[in-house]
Amino acid sequence: MEYFNGKMSNLLILFFGSILGITFTFLCIALLVDVLVWMLTGSFDLKKGDVIKIIKIGCVIGAFTGAVFVTTRLLKLKIF
Repeated sequence: MEYFNGKMSNLLILFFGSILGITFTFLCIALLVDVLVWMLTGSFDLKKGDVIKIIKIGCVIGAFTGAVFVTTRLLKLKIF
């Protein structure tokens, strides 16, 4: 039972880590693009709605990626 709990906790960490990592990456990319546009045009146009939209997209893609990683680990596939 203890091995099962350790394995499940590792899989949960992998799942949530992929969600947070991809969401953070998407936010950094959006911030970088807006800073570049700000440097070129002089207007910084990052709105709260855009940030929330980026977070939602990042969470969905991160959840899908995390589910693929967890599934491959559970099935012991040597793809990655």
